[in-house]
Amino acid sequence: MKILKIFTIIFITFFIASLGYVKKNAIACELIGLSHFNEVSPNFYVDQSIDTLKQVELLQAVEAAFKRVAGIYGTPDAHPRVIATAETKFAKFGFNTTGMQSSGFFRECIFLGPKGLNIDVIAHELVHAEVRHRTNLYVELTQLPAWFVEGTGIKADYRKPFLLENIDVTNDDVTKVKSVFYLSDFANTNLKYYQASLIAVNPMNPKDMYKGLERLNNGEQFEDVFNELF
Repeated sequence: MKILKIFTIIFITFFIASLGYVKKNAIACELIGLSHFNEVSPNFYVDQSIDTLKQVELLQAVEAAFKRVAGIYGTPDAHPRVIATAETKFAKFGFNTTGMQSSGFFRECIFLGPKGLNIDVIAHELVHAEVRHRTNLYVELTQLPAWFVEGTGIKADYRKPFLLENIDVTNDDVTKVKSVFYLSDFANTNLKYYQASLIAVNPMNPKDMYKGLERLNNGEQFEDVFNELF
């Protein structure tokens, strides 16, 4: 009996530790208020590496990014928690040097690193947050290919490599990126993957995206919905 209890405790401990590792970004998103990050505006957290002047600039960039996304796709429903740092040492908490979106347990969250403290990266991540906010977990896991997720984000990202006039990809490049479904298989260090993703989604009227996501939530298939829109 004691052996069974010991194994049960070990199993539960291992399960909790594994969940904590897999969902570390979600945990960091939800518990950021208990850390040294301060909430300087509703749903906007920074650490001491970002001074008061930079905080003001960042808040203005967030507002401008919301307006950009609204202008492209329509008014966002998601109001993600934005967490920013100019340090590079917090990768284990969900940060990379640029930016990333992560879903918490109760909200969407955007982590901004030192290279992501600008309107382009913020707008890019806001689109990711909006797409995930508007879709259920089943749709996220089975209906949203990586090229669509990244391409719709890139459409709101006006950094120089992502401007259409600076993109030179072939039909084969687009076909290749459209064969990638899972984000884990998306070559996120390959610029052409991002550029080809933008070309893949570009025929879609962006004002139709929210309705398309709603149709996915209602049980329609990605190919059926977005073949009409592309």
